[in-house]
Amino acid sequence: MEETIKLDEQQIMTDFNYLHTRGETAFNETNTTAYLAKRLDEMGVSYDRFDDMTGLIATIGDGTKPIIGMRTDIDALKQDYQGKTQVLHSCGHDSHMSIVLAVAAYFAANPDQIPGTLKLIFQPAEETVTGAEKVIKSGKLGQLDYLYGLHVCAKNEVLGKHAEAIIPDIATRTYWVTITGKTAHAGRPELGANVIDGFSSLNEKFKQIKLTTDLPYSVTTTMIHAGESSNIVPDKGTFAVDLRARTNDMMDELQAQAFQAMKDVSVNGIQVTLDGNDFSPAAIPSKPAMDTMSRAITAVLGADGLVEPAPTQGGDDFHFYAYDGVAKESTMLGLGCDLTPGLHVPGMTFDRSAMFDGAKIMINAVQMTTYRA
Repeated sequence: MEETIKLDEQQIMTDFNYLHTRGETAFNETNTTAYLAKRLDEMGVSYDRFDDMTGLIATIGDGTKPIIGMRTDIDALKQDYQGKTQVLHSCGHDSHMSIVLAVAAYFAANPDQIPGTLKLIFQPAEETVTGAEKVIKSGKLGQLDYLYGLHVCAKNEVLGKHAEAIIPDIATRTYWVTITGKTAHAGRPELGANVIDGFSSLNEKFKQIKLTTDLPYSVTTTMIHAGESSNIVPDKGTFAVDLRARTNDMMDELQAQAFQAMKDVSVNGIQVTLDGNDFSPAAIPSKPAMDTMSRAITAVLGADGLVEPAPTQGGDDFHFYAYDGVAKESTMLGLGCDLTPGLHVPGMTFDRSAMFDGAKIMINAVQMTTYRA
């Protein structure tokens, strides 16, 4: 099918250049959303804005099944670069948006090639891992039979002119915790309950967490703060712990052991309180969606262009759509584009012509999707 797909490559570059130089942080993507709406208006594609946040959902079709979703993230990162603080698209969301706009333009002109209804999700706040759940909770998306996402990949994971049919993102969870104890003079520590002792004990218990698996996982204390004076036993402190696991079941087990460790330390005047947590689920492999994406990749890049998924320690809130049961089948295209030196690095570069292949792959994925009741 690839040879029949005609793209306006100049428009893709125009979209990219505009978005690339106007990054906005999570839930502040006001100008980005306005530009996306303008472009969709030009195509004659209808869309629905959210009531209380940035982003939008565009629809091509009349609700006929299968309902096929395609999601792009739209936010950027605030980073120091070239001597000043800037908001940069160092994670490639500008390219993702440009690709999905190209998909919208193609199917706006060729709606008969959609085997059902296409919903294009321009989602805010991926970088804070909060946008997907807000989209779901808005009620504007509804149920999807299939959902496709995409991400540009670093060169050390996927080379240019190659792609993977799933990005095997891991589950991540960060706990924000407060430890309270009892203050005392540093010369009479036995009269107090030192939260630093509580930190030390808990950190050792975290290091002892073990799962029965050969798959990678980790529990790491990443932030710690306690005390304001060198001659006082501190009675309050805060810390953060980062949990990572290859699967969601593994994350559940890590969480259970971490909770038990916190409970075990809450003795002898020390109290551990969980203040909050940030969570992003692992990818949930879907054979129907992966098979479709594999065929789409092969149609565009040839059989040699389809590669095995590269191991990654990254996460993406895209996977909430499957985790929360909104998308029956889903997968993310991992697009090789010779990206260096890496994602989230200010000044990162990639082969921008890879966006043309990315758009063709995503168009093929839609065309090749078949309904599964």
